[in-house]
Amino acid sequence: MSRLLDPENFVAEKFAWHQRISHDPAVSPAAKSIVGLLMHDLNPCVGGSWRGQDSMAASLGLSDRHVRRLLKQLEAAAYLQIEVRKGRSRTNIYRATLPDEAADALQKRTSATDQIEEKRTSAAVQTPKNRTPASRKPDMGVRQSLYEPINKIRAAENRQPSGGARPPACVTPFAQADVRQAVVQIAGEDAAVSYLDRAMWEPDQRRILCTSPMAFTRLKERVGQPLAASGISIALQPRETQQLAA
Repeated sequence: MSRLLDPENFVAEKFAWHQRISHDPAVSPAAKSIVGLLMHDLNPCVGGSWRGQDSMAASLGLSDRHVRRLLKQLEAAAYLQIEVRKGRSRTNIYRATLPDEAADALQKRTSATDQIEEKRTSAAVQTPKNRTPASRKPDMGVRQSLYEPINKIRAAENRQPSGGARPPACVTPFAQADVRQAVVQIAGEDAAVSYLDRAMWEPDQRRILCTSPMAFTRLKERVGQPLAASGISIALQPRETQQLAA
């Protein structure tokens, strides 16, 4: 049995997932290299990665058949949940999962850290009994209490009005709705979320301006020709412009 990574603690659990696999002798070195590729693409909004098997094979110098066998190995070890999707330009979704024993170990380490921190705080706020009121140092508990209003504000911001946890922040959809719909029809919603929604739209030149070289390359490969037939071009924002904007 296994569970998906917690979206509220996604970064920490993603690294714990990668560390767990790195120290697992049952996982082959080739499978661990695939984990490194998938970890780079893991998205907290979707909960997984949709890198194509052909892309993984080309990056690692392996055959498509070998890559499929390694993915099955990770799935059998309860480290991956594979959602198979059929259709042109539609890749599978690979969701990272932690085996129950790894999840329990992570929880125990967190509990042990909390207990150590609590002991340190208790030792810091204790006042020796032989001190006189005039020589007694300020109570550390007073200084700790200064942070309580800030912690309460953060806790309130992280909750919805209904009392549930706030979902992870997602990228705003691409400004030009008809262009985004065309990309979704050609390459799927995953490609629009990962590569198009972070780009800018130049209406005068009918041009998609990408801020990431990876997004530019993926969009050109998947939807470059169909969009060009409609008079829409794809360009990469110059590095100097990105630095000025930053």
